[in-house]
Amino acid sequence: MSFVRRFRLLTQRLTRMSRSHSVRPAAAGVAALLLSLAAEAAQMTPPAEPADVCPALKHIVEASDFKQLRDQPAAQLPGLASADDCRASSHSYDCHWRAHWQADGVVTDPLEELGADIAACFPNVVHDLNTPTRQHFVVTAGERRLNVTASVQGASELRLRVAR
Repeated sequence: MSFVRRFRLLTQRLTRMSRSHSVRPAAAGVAALLLSLAAEAAQMTPPAEPADVCPALKHIVEASDFKQLRDQPAAQLPGLASADDCRASSHSYDCHWRAHWQADGVVTDPLEELGADIAACFPNVVHDLNTPTRQHFVVTAGERRLNVTASVQGASELRLRVAR
């Protein structure tokens, strides 16, 4: 039974009790009002969402020259403190950062979360390696094929390497 439905049933019960002579009507009415407000507030509180890495990943993969990404805010991966956490050459982009986002309730490991995001972000992707410490993908973007590797460097420290 859902949270809202339970509260609705409870408020109905309290309302019925307030109509009886054994409970003070004002106290029961106030309790019913507070419970219904709590149910509404619980519904309106947005759940904690994991960071959306797709826009940054797509921007990185579509870049013609990875060296230019250091100055582009669109390439900033969630959790990166600064562009200094990434190294770039014309053929590769390599970033290290500590995963600060929470898991989404389904995936509890930041590497698995990042791997799932990579797989979901691109329509033409092949996931060819999946170990507890490393995930590798081949992304086809137009005529180009890119290697995207996500790995664990330490406790909650992730590394993303995109290479042509």
